[in-house]
Amino acid sequence: MGFSVSASAAIIFISFLMVAGTLYTAWDNAYARVQAAQEDWYSLRLNQLNTLSSLNAELSSLRNTTTYYNLTLAIQNNGVTTYVPHWNGVFDGRVVTLYNISDDNVGFLSDYTYLLPGENALLNVTHIPLNENPHTLNVVFGNGCWIMFDWYYNTTTNTVHIVISRGCPTEVR
Repeated sequence: MGFSVSASAAIIFISFLMVAGTLYTAWDNAYARVQAAQEDWYSLRLNQLNTLSSLNAELSSLRNTTTYYNLTLAIQNNGVTTYVPHWNGVFDGRVVTLYNISDDNVGFLSDYTYLLPGENALLNVTHIPLNENPHTLNVVFGNGCWIMFDWYYNTTTNTVHIVISRGCPTEVR
């Protein structure tokens, strides 16, 4: 006619175990995702801290003619080894290929694959009009971090004044 108290208790206990097992699986999956997200964040942060670059003024050079000038920027790697083919460039608002100087007057002087710590990548910008208009070259690394060179040519002193800035995407911070 009805269930006994012990059978009802057993059914409730088995139901409780099934619910606990389901909740534990859900909690474990959520915790694993949080851990994976933290690991990704730490990896990106470490990558940002190791994407240290600067301008090596001793290796950089300027050559000018009567109508234009060429600027060679020596980008020094102060972080970890970087894969140069993943670098991209934007010169005065337009995307440039850094591996072919003949198509857009911006490119590497050598064929670089890896840039070790302490090494320099020589980047040449050619046929820049000989006036005092400001120019910008933004070099973006494979992880999204960038170094930007803003400069203008001083026609009085025949020198180039360069301002350097760098940064990383906000999700790397």
